[in-house]
Amino acid sequence: MFNYEEFVSNSHSLLIAPAGFGKTYTISECLKFTRGKQLILTHTHAGVASIKEKIRKAGIQSLFYNVETITSFARRYVLAFYTKDDIPDQEDSKKYYPFIIEKAISLFGNNLIREVVTNTFNGLFVDEYQDCSLGQHQLILVLSDLFPTRILGDYLQGIFGFNSGSLVDLQSSEDMGHFWSNRYVLETPWRWIIGENKTLGQDLRMIRSLLEDNKPIDLNDFNSLEVNISNDIYKDDYNKIFKILNEEESLLILTPESSYIESRLDFIKRFKNLCFLIESIDEKDFYNLSKKFDNMDRENVFSVIREVSLKLFNNTGINNWFTESGIKKKKSESDKLLAKPIQIKLEHLRQKISYSMVSELLRNINNLPGVKCYRKELFASVCRVLGEAEDDAISVHEAMLNKRNMIRRVGRKIYGKCIGTTLLTKGLEFDAVLVINAHNFDCPKNLYVALTRASRRLIIFSKSKDLNLYLSKDR
Repeated sequence: MFNYEEFVSNSHSLLIAPAGFGKTYTISECLKFTRGKQLILTHTHAGVASIKEKIRKAGIQSLFYNVETITSFARRYVLAFYTKDDIPDQEDSKKYYPFIIEKAISLFGNNLIREVVTNTFNGLFVDEYQDCSLGQHQLILVLSDLFPTRILGDYLQGIFGFNSGSLVDLQSSEDMGHFWSNRYVLETPWRWIIGENKTLGQDLRMIRSLLEDNKPIDLNDFNSLEVNISNDIYKDDYNKIFKILNEEESLLILTPESSYIESRLDFIKRFKNLCFLIESIDEKDFYNLSKKFDNMDRENVFSVIREVSLKLFNNTGINNWFTESGIKKKKSESDKLLAKPIQIKLEHLRQKISYSMVSELLRNINNLPGVKCYRKELFASVCRVLGEAEDDAISVHEAMLNKRNMIRRVGRKIYGKCIGTTLLTKGLEFDAVLVINAHNFDCPKNLYVALTRASRRLIIFSKSKDLNLYLSKDR
């Protein structure tokens, strides 16, 4: 049994926690042995939501903890001392995030700010530490001088490859410093014990060992995995996948391709829009579409509506109702009734731009027969910020920035039938996971994260039963 009280009693503690071994639960249990308010930092908004949910289930009052991402925590202090003109544009992530962390490190060296922080918090937990950049690591080291600090992570889940060469090394005594002398490891695969599939937990532990030892994986060696070998899943296994989509309520679909959204949209279209696309919090389309509305005037109102609609909805559905200049003339009375409110709103918008009316118009379009929305989060977010921009008398782009930053702070629950990437779903848990084209994984860490999201059922489609993935020498 893990000794929570001992873990939090140290001024610096490090916990290595393999996927599914109860890391988030450990944080909630540790809070029972701390005093005062604890600051809990992680990297993703999904992680924030997951931690909050576990803590609520443990019955711990919210006044004893604050959960947010490292960036949002640092950003609050930076925005208090720097103007917008000083800060790089948020959409320029290569400049914006390093700036926030660099300035936060400097600010937390100020005695007055240190006093404010120590009067607010009595301790610090940092989750998913393997994803910390060296800059974030320096920030945590500065904070660790202020109060007891406990860091939790797993080197085999360090999948933020775009920061290659600048991530902290959990296996380095030099990087870990004072934390290295108080190292702990979780040993029990709780996710699969609770999910009533102990065999899956045992098989995933074996797969982890093979990945750590740079040994090949024969998928057929593991009886708990539902392995499907075929050359073309959309041709050979369509009905099988369609059946899985219909019978599972908590299902995550993962593909190896994380850079391009098109492969995931293609899956959604092929399988009747049965799953929800998980969008990146900083997906450029959120910001690009909001800017289009800010540039809308009475002359170009329809062209903007059409351009946005083609991004949000299926092209066939939009082209069935609209030409390049306006709404099509329909013959049936039912179609005319559906088209009329859209025509009226377009005429109003040509007289006076109203963002709330644009939002209503997009909802009308979404309800047209044959129109399908494959990006439901993007659609919902656009409709919401249009109304907020009008209510708050701000630009749509500013309203979108505010909305995405709010999600970054408070987190976002992800459930149901979803398709996403390992980067967007790391730390989450689903009853069933469907891994598509497993043979295309080229990173063992991404594969490990993908396989360990399932608590009960793990289904794999691959062209080959043999997966040969190797960790780099420096992990």
